[in-house]
Amino acid sequence: TLDRDTLKSLVSFINDKNIHLVCDEIYAATVFSSPKFTSVAEVIQEMDCNRDLIHIIYSLSKDMGLPGFRVGIVYSFNDTVVNCGRK
Repeated sequence: TLDRDTLKSLVSFINDKNIHLVCDEIYAATVFSSPKFTSVAEVIQEMDCNRDLIHIIYSLSKDMGLPGFRVGIVYSFNDTVVNCGRK
């Protein structure tokens, strides 16, 4: 996991360079102690950045202990990315 300051630096970098960031948060609920899990979704709420460049992916299989249960989630403000995921 990355701490809040590192995520802020990363978001600033991708925003300055105009490149996309795909965050795989598949183990988000599996963190039990320090460092506490911080989602990039929390960080961008505090920042002025281009949210169309940030995409979060998640799956139920790891955190819910359901290997073989293939349910994935793509969270993005970018309509083009979301529409591709729907196909």
